[in-house]
Amino acid sequence: MIAFIWRLILGGLWKPLLAVLGALGLYAKGRADAKAKDDLRDLKGFKKTTERMQDADAAMGDDPAVLRDSLRQRDPNKP
Repeated sequence: MIAFIWRLILGGLWKPLLAVLGALGLYAKGRADAKAKDDLRDLKGFKKTTERMQDADAAMGDDPAVLRDSLRQRDPNKP
């Protein structure tokens, strides 16, 4: 059985096998790059959201009425 496998590999099967392995490698690299790009986009969004929350907290101060009104207004497009 092993002799048969070696005969197939040495008999010319190694070229298509190498092409398939190369294609799988390119596919895996593309998936990894796409995941890294998505992760970077998510981190940038998290950073923007955190900065907006910190700016809003600093602008409101400690007045309970202002804090209560800000919780009632749920418009995400409001600056």
